[in-house]
Amino acid sequence: MIKCVIFDFDGTLVESNDIKRRVFYEVSKNIEGADLILDKLFSANFSGDRYKVFNTIIEDLFKTKKTDISSKYLSDLYTKICEYEVSRAPEIFGASRTLEELKRRNIKIIVSSATPVETLKFIIKMRGWSDLFDGVMGTPESKEDHLKSILSINNYSLSEVVYVGDSEIDRMASLSIGCKFIGIGNDWRRFDVRPEVLLKTLEKLIEELKL
Repeated sequence: MIKCVIFDFDGTLVESNDIKRRVFYEVSKNIEGADLILDKLFSANFSGDRYKVFNTIIEDLFKTKKTDISSKYLSDLYTKICEYEVSRAPEIFGASRTLEELKRRNIKIIVSSATPVETLKFIIKMRGWSDLFDGVMGTPESKEDHLKSILSINNYSLSEVVYVGDSEIDRMASLSIGCKFIGIGNDWRRFDVRPEVLLKTLEKLIEELKL
């Protein structure tokens, strides 16, 4: 029996992947050469967070000269813009209804994201979703660490937990732990291997969970 559903956030509950990628370019638009580094990182499915992205830009472009621009400044600006835009982004079809139904059925709902945890909590609050979640987990811990912690603290068996996500990072976190994974999205190429279960939206998640 499923007791806990763990959701990735961007691209799984909210249509925010394109927003977050665009803002990387927006924040670094006045840094010559930054766009080329971003192109390279994203084409290689770079898995680092915002801090690693901007650290890479600064380290690559300013190896031989000093700059007043810091990765912290760029990260903070990125966070500020994303908080505003993601909190207002459309939800993945069926998200609110699915979360409310899981809550009604007393299924524990947890968010596991690569977004800094305090930023994530703020966005969820701005969307009016705070009461729907039993836990919100973000960086600096990894998604694999999130899963290990959830299993340990709640004493769940692997069969009692499902991870729902839209990327290869999500699939691999689930695979490394051994719990069931459900993919979300129209294009399975976001994964290295097509997930056994891949839903276009969250509309039929409850049905798939067989609660």
